[in-house]
Amino acid sequence: MNCQRVNQMKNTIIVMCVGVLFQALFWSFLASVVGAEPIKNLRNRELHGTHSNPIPCNPHTGPGADCVCPGNCLTYYNSTGGCHPNNCWKWDEVKEECEEAGKEFLPAIILQGIPVTGVFGSGFGNMGRWDIFGIYWIVIGCGCLCSCCLGGGAHCLSQSEDKTNAVVLGCRCGNCLLSIAMTTMWIWGIVVIANREIDAPWFDWHGDAIMCPLVG
Repeated sequence: MNCQRVNQMKNTIIVMCVGVLFQALFWSFLASVVGAEPIKNLRNRELHGTHSNPIPCNPHTGPGADCVCPGNCLTYYNSTGGCHPNNCWKWDEVKEECEEAGKEFLPAIILQGIPVTGVFGSGFGNMGRWDIFGIYWIVIGCGCLCSCCLGGGAHCLSQSEDKTNAVVLGCRCGNCLLSIAMTTMWIWGIVVIANREIDAPWFDWHGDAIMCPLVG
């Protein structure tokens, strides 16, 4: 009878862990792409914003060595006969001024600041840092595995006939460690995004991938 109860509890724990993981994965990915465009359209918008077409030199200057670009963020290139933005900058043709280019700061900090999404690293997913986003999920997966292992270990080491309490205690220890790790990473994510310490993927005027600070 005791064996049956322990097996039922183990199955219940496994089902709960799987359910939580699937729900967390769904909501985290959903939050990461809220307000985002499809990858292809986003890349086209980024490339458009970095001016693949040359920007003419100032009137009565250039081309060539005599070219004076209309903004400090622009550099003249002989290969195109015009000026192009430096990395992480763009040229606003309407205002005729330089502007910082990169992923938006506000959506990333909001998603990371909300506990239900931030503990899963959604702020990093929104800014395209899937490497850091993946680390969050590795920690979560390892934490769930640790809880199951501690529950199983407590079951094996318990000398009492009713091992249910030992299994529950082991799982609670694992959940406690996982909660501490997730909370720590959540706060760390808020701090580094708020301080703009993490760069996000972007594209230069060639269309090559670069890393730029968050803007906005």
